[in-house]
Amino acid sequence: MELLVVIAIIAILAAVVVLIINPLELTRRGRDAARLTDLANLQQAINVAVQEATNSGQNIACAGAGPTCRDDSKIGLRTTDGTGWVRVNLGVQTSVSVPTLPVDPTNSTVYHYAYCGSGDNWEIYTVLESAQQSPKMTTDGGTNNNYYEVGSVLNLAGTAAGGSGFCTY
Repeated sequence: MELLVVIAIIAILAAVVVLIINPLELTRRGRDAARLTDLANLQQAINVAVQEATNSGQNIACAGAGPTCRDDSKIGLRTTDGTGWVRVNLGVQTSVSVPTLPVDPTNSTVYHYAYCGSGDNWEIYTVLESAQQSPKMTTDGGTNNNYYEVGSVLNLAGTAAGGSGFCTY
């Protein structure tokens, strides 16, 4: 009888600990941390590439793809020569090395990275999933509160209502 009481107490404590720790939310936070790091690193690399190529007269944001371009990590290549899902040629940089483009931790139809470029302007956006990080989607300075956006111009993805942007997620 005492053994059953001890087992019941241990089971209750284990259930309480699991509810308090919430392992699913911790997993979401970990994936969001990877997303935020990936986008910050790409933002830095693209900014350096744009600075190094400013006087070249090239279409920097869409490396040979036309005046506007859009791609995403779920279907695009990971090459850094401007043919990958990020249409900026990161391979010619001397200051920052980007061996391959990152992909979202889940890289699914719901969670992936999207790139949008127009001339010298560009934007990368994604969806954050954790309760702790998702409020950043409304405070990032972008025009769409459904995405976390970084880039030189944060209106290429449009607004939450469909808005002025020409890129879709």
